[in-house]
Amino acid sequence: MARFLKIIIFTQIVLTCKIVTAQIDTSVFNRNYRTFTITENNINRHENWKVLDTSIVKNEQFHPMYAKFGLFQDLGNIGSASQSLIFSSNRNFGYNFTQNPWNIFFFKPEERTYYNSKSPITDLTYVQGGVDLIYLKTKIGINITPRWSFGVDFFRLTSKGNFLSQKNGSYHTQAFTYYQSKNEKYAFIGNLTWNLGYNEESGGLVSDSSFEAITGSNKTGNVKLNKSENGYRNRSLYIKQYFYYGKSYTKIQNEDTLNKFISYGHFSHTLKLEDEIYYFRVNGDSNLTIFPNGLIKTFNDSITSQTLSNKFAYTLYNTDRVNELRFIELAATHQFLNTDIQTNTKYYNNVFFEGKIERISFKNFGISLKGYAAYSPIGYTQNDLKISGDIGYKTPWFLINGGVLNNLYSPDFTFTNFNSTQFNWDNNSFNKINVSNVNGVIETRLFKNNFKLSFNQNLLVNWVYFGTDAKPVQSDKVALVQTFELEKTFKLWKFNFENKILFQKSSADFIRIPEFGAVLRYYFQQLIFNKALNLQLGFNVFYNTAFYAQAYNPATRGFYLQNNKQIGNYPLINVFVCGELRHAIIFASYEHLNQDWFKSSGFYNTPNHPLALTTLRLGIRWRMYN
Repeated sequence: MARFLKIIIFTQIVLTCKIVTAQIDTSVFNRNYRTFTITENNINRHENWKVLDTSIVKNEQFHPMYAKFGLFQDLGNIGSASQSLIFSSNRNFGYNFTQNPWNIFFFKPEERTYYNSKSPITDLTYVQGGVDLIYLKTKIGINITPRWSFGVDFFRLTSKGNFLSQKNGSYHTQAFTYYQSKNEKYAFIGNLTWNLGYNEESGGLVSDSSFEAITGSNKTGNVKLNKSENGYRNRSLYIKQYFYYGKSYTKIQNEDTLNKFISYGHFSHTLKLEDEIYYFRVNGDSNLTIFPNGLIKTFNDSITSQTLSNKFAYTLYNTDRVNELRFIELAATHQFLNTDIQTNTKYYNNVFFEGKIERISFKNFGISLKGYAAYSPIGYTQNDLKISGDIGYKTPWFLINGGVLNNLYSPDFTFTNFNSTQFNWDNNSFNKINVSNVNGVIETRLFKNNFKLSFNQNLLVNWVYFGTDAKPVQSDKVALVQTFELEKTFKLWKFNFENKILFQKSSADFIRIPEFGAVLRYYFQQLIFNKALNLQLGFNVFYNTAFYAQAYNPATRGFYLQNNKQIGNYPLINVFVCGELRHAIIFASYEHLNQDWFKSSGFYNTPNHPLALTTLRLGIRWRMYN
């Protein structure tokens, strides 16, 4: 392993000596684009529609955890419970019901992208491979009128897994629409979201040593649970209306008289209705050693939360965007909350007040500023407070951003209240968690393959986590967590070397993270067949140092501390080939190429839950637009 790391480091040093070329792409201004996109964040700031992004990047990394984090824990099968191994204290202000280990697979109303297209668009991704994997993502968008669009996102995932009791399946659907009135004084966005799925739960291997003694495709082992299942259902209705105010005027163009409207700001109303249900079923399992009470062989637990939110906001922004964007928003939210934890029903009325102010400079040597403050006077989140400030400076050569944050918030509801067959607690005496963060980023602009260095320092007070008994614990110690993240791409002729290096350090034992990690993507790229086919051939490496990773308990759906087994110090290597032919991308990935190359003791993503075995995946992405 030491030799492997030395080779990687030596490669970086050699490639650092190569000077990269400048990148200026002006062709974007000369094309006749037909499809545009916008997000809620862009609409709030009255920004223009953006051209549809058709770049082809990392299609072989279709697994959302690999695509977003690279380093993570799961239970050895795509779609299983998972969490990132990169520490982050980033958390939205407001109420949070429970930890959701399948969150990465969910469609979320606030993150919706809306379309405006002169012709219908379709984006289809289909992947199939070993262990009965079916991965299907379909996105359809169409304009009913020039000012009214409609679309549907659908995601279907199912996989049997390599080992016993790993099968899962999920359906994720989101229907969405955007409308703007002819006089531009009214706009409307909305979506309906369904996230539905289940996971068989194995409880982990009965014996790691028996599993590690086997090699090849026959690696297997008995598991603790054979008749247990976790499931979830998440549904939401999301509607946001914009009422613009500003100046109307008449413009004469040739022989036509045009009525124009300039918006100075808007009033908005957001309605969100959400229903969350999580259940855990055991149907006659005999080995229940991972639970406090092994005598109860059959049970069915569930927790639910329903929220109805109304948010009213006033927004003001500048109309001249040549040099800068100025933005102010004041908002008030009322949220009715109903929770049911095994017939233990509670009701709350949460109230939030929020304020944002931003100045984004578009010119060189300009300073950008952002400020945010939020407070909750009543409800489950009473006296929650969040304040943050950011400053950025831009030159022709680099960008520098830095910020500070303080977030005082109530623990997740199920950390304080939980009632089930196996676990029960009442932690209403828990204090609020206090997170202070200082962060900074420096990023180059001059080079084609940019360099980016990020730094975060987090001070954690009253941190809540699952202890060694799989129950919530609030620490009375102060924890300091630091993270450094370096991203750099090198290019040598047709060869590309994408690197993401991570260093993390925690002063407290209850924050379990690997100190060092690397996500590498090295590939050869060439246009062939008279430049009709863009070919990529390469490999990915995912590596982190050994640490006492958290174990997983399906009854709480939580990752908890354990001190018996270290995992990590095991590079996972995938090789891939990817070809882009017009609007179609065809790829193949041979995952876990290095199975049995190293000691099997590193063969885990989560203690007692082995990595997936060597598997071939075949996929196609076909985007039909324009």
